[in-house]
Amino acid sequence: MMPEKIQNLRGFLCKSFEDNFFFRTYKENGSFIDYEICHSDLEIQILDKDAYIYARDGKYCIDYSPKTLGTEKEID
Repeated sequence: MMPEKIQNLRGFLCKSFEDNFFFRTYKENGSFIDYEICHSDLEIQILDKDAYIYARDGKYCIDYSPKTLGTEKEID
């Protein structure tokens, strides 16, 4: 396969059961392609409305909203 420029490709950053991250794109028919991430500093933009940043144990973490996690009312 020849290299293909993918600027503006939309997909999902996913985490496997083995704690490895990969990028998944979906086709209109519901099928998908998973890509191993080899790029060391890939720029991303978070568009998910249910993503929140938390400070936990001295570290920053991106997780679901408090409402989705069932911990408190959603913050606007």
